[in-house]
Amino acid sequence: MPPERFDIRDVDDIAPGTVVVRETRRGRFQQEIISGSHRLTADEPVKAGGLDSGPGPYDLLLAALGACTAMTLRLYADRKQLPLTRVQVRLRHNRIYAADCAECEPRKG
Repeated sequence: MPPERFDIRDVDDIAPGTVVVRETRRGRFQQEIISGSHRLTADEPVKAGGLDSGPGPYDLLLAALGACTAMTLRLYADRKQLPLTRVQVRLRHNRIYAADCAECEPRKG
């Protein structure tokens, strides 16, 4: 079943270039991400209490970094007329949920 969607009029007055992230109220963590005409779903894995209905925040961050890297390489290759056939970026992270920022400095943010 697709996630609950909010009335599109809720985001009609959002300034261009603004990304809206809001709860769907489906599951504990599921979020709807709205960027212009694009809609994405973010969630956490089942083992973390989510529905696994979309990438988690760390995966979305990796996707953003990978997309930026690939686009930059393509732009550079095209500008320098380098024979680059295709760009693929692979990223991964390790995370221990309970230990996130357990020893962060400074303690006040």
